[in-house]
Amino acid sequence: MQASNIPSKVPLPFANSGTKNTIPTASQIGITPGAASLTDGFPPLTFTPLASGGVPPAGADFNGVLNLITAIQQWQSAGGNFKWDSAFSTSVGGYPKGAVLVNSTNDGMWLCLADNNATNPDATDGSAANWAPIDAYGATNIALTNANVTLTPAQFSKPIIVLAGTLTGNVQLTMPKIVGTWYVVNSTTGAFTASLLTASGTPIAIAQGGAAFVRGDGTNVLNDALQIAPATQSQHAVQLSQLGNFQAVVSVSGNLTLNSTSFGKFYQTVSGAGGYTITLSAVGNGGQTICFFNSSTGNLTLTAANFNTAYGSGVTSIVLPPASTVQLTYDGTSYNGIGGSAAIGTAIRPQSATGVGQWSALTVTGSGASTFLTLPAGGTWAYNAFVQGSGGATAIASGGTNVYGPYNSTSFPIANGFAYRIA
Repeated sequence: MQASNIPSKVPLPFANSGTKNTIPTASQIGITPGAASLTDGFPPLTFTPLASGGVPPAGADFNGVLNLITAIQQWQSAGGNFKWDSAFSTSVGGYPKGAVLVNSTNDGMWLCLADNNATNPDATDGSAANWAPIDAYGATNIALTNANVTLTPAQFSKPIIVLAGTLTGNVQLTMPKIVGTWYVVNSTTGAFTASLLTASGTPIAIAQGGAAFVRGDGTNVLNDALQIAPATQSQHAVQLSQLGNFQAVVSVSGNLTLNSTSFGKFYQTVSGAGGYTITLSAVGNGGQTICFFNSSTGNLTLTAANFNTAYGSGVTSIVLPPASTVQLTYDGTSYNGIGGSAAIGTAIRPQSATGVGQWSALTVTGSGASTFLTLPAGGTWAYNAFVQGSGGATAIASGGTNVYGPYNSTSFPIANGFAYRIA
């Protein structure tokens, strides 16, 4: 059979305006001679010759029978289904397994899970059994305070359950022991929890301000770990293995201007002379992070509207020397250095454009009895100097100053020190 073989619909019950009898269920033998019933159909008297005392079948009975049948067909042609019917259920001994009924609010269906099921799927007294919701539309809203709640069939039949209200105590919501899924939103307030469980089952808490897909396995309700694809954009949910990882490595081969989508990436200069400038995004959410690695032989300059005062007041650019890295976090106003590394002799964090933040070794100048340990030229340095057998010194001095000496390099050949530029 093919889809194109669909028969014509029944637009109107047979004899809709014609003369017809309502066909009773009980036998009419001995009540109305020749009358049809659902029990007997047309009785034996209508098959008896008239000469032998028979009675012809009534035309109104024929119309009534066909009207009864085609009225159902018209309803089905219009896509109609049936609700639970107590009298009908009794007459047939309960609904069969696999029967599908419309719920009492006409926005969903019930699937019968057992034969001879005489229970009402819409009952609110707990008597409903062996029915499961299918194809329900809408959401259930439940206001909570501190009382536990057992969901009614009308409530758990909806695919979305929204919890609201101000909690004054921990609340448990009892779900049915059926196989199904629900999307549960916890919009409650108050310093208490809202949990789902089945009768005698294990509760699962739904965090306030959040939502969860909950699965019923026929015994418990479960909050399964949801498998997702690797995140490729900042708006995507991330896999556990991606936490703490950057989204991508971006090669830098020239000057760049970044925007709010640039956070969460690792920028690395290509090998070569370098000397590039990267302008950081002027907008972003607090807590967003970005990382830079200068693998070129020249400095990498980072500019922004503002860097944290740890780099100096009013600093709008910092310099990342060769072979150095920095990790910056944006706080909504300025960029903060939260980590990094550096090659020997350069900043352990990026220095400002004036050189503040640079580490350097003390240099040896002079010779013999007129040997000195000397600072790099420019700026102000905090230093520590050491000469074997002759002690050393720790102090602050201007760049270029002979910070220790003179000493005799012939008598004391081991001398060294380091300095950190503070201004």
